[in-house]
Amino acid sequence: MKTNLSAVIATGLVFALSSAQASLVFTVINSTQTIDFNDFDGSGFASDPAAGQLDSDTWRATGFSSDGSFGGDFVSGDFARGTDADGVSTGGIYAFEVGGAGSGDFGLGVQPAGSDFTPGDFTLRIQNSTGTTVSEIGINYDLYVYNDADRANSFDLSYSTDDSNYTSVPAGAFTSAAGASGSPQWVSTGIGTTITGLNLLAGSFFYVQFSGDDIGGSGSRDQFAVDNLNVSVAPEVSTFVPLLGILAVGIFGHRRRKTA
Repeated sequence: MKTNLSAVIATGLVFALSSAQASLVFTVINSTQTIDFNDFDGSGFASDPAAGQLDSDTWRATGFSSDGSFGGDFVSGDFARGTDADGVSTGGIYAFEVGGAGSGDFGLGVQPAGSDFTPGDFTLRIQNSTGTTVSEIGINYDLYVYNDADRANSFDLSYSTDDSNYTSVPAGAFTSAAGASGSPQWVSTGIGTTITGLNLLAGSFFYVQFSGDDIGGSGSRDQFAVDNLNVSVAPEVSTFVPLLGILAVGIFGHRRRKTA
């Protein structure tokens, strides 16, 4: 019988996080899962999310008329502005149709305002349920900006292992243009980084944070949206190498007995 080495290794190494309505399971070895937000309709965050809502056990939004929290229900006001395909004027969280009206391509979006997301954060919480130590996490996403205002705003990436002390990721630093585009439309920038040197023990949490604030200019602010968020995970080398060796011995031993 033929044995798939990657599949055998991956069975004991999984990462779990929640998207709009369901939990995604990440197999660690050479595996990436994408959150495309196409099921998100801007109707808020809840611990038991209905269709169209984000799971608040995984997502937290702060810096609005009130702060969200992990595990709470935030389904009105700034937390639930609904869907829109282009420029809006009311501050809050939206499902922006970044692919254009009727495309069905939505992103987790925000319209910053004087008391909304200036400063503010979206925080994604991931739990290590692998049963082993994880040392490396890859993060890639498309950042969309609708530049219809004359104020520059930041939308930066950072991470934490304790949800208190955050480390900025230079590759994820972004500031929108201070001058409005003559013909505003959604424009995307691909952002990616690999965070190494981690020591995430089994059962521990990892936090990915997207932060916004005013930078320069005046007046209204551009809209932002995160889409196609990819997360990949790698185990600690010292844990993985012995496992690989043990499996290899077993596989080759099986082959030798078969041909004897």
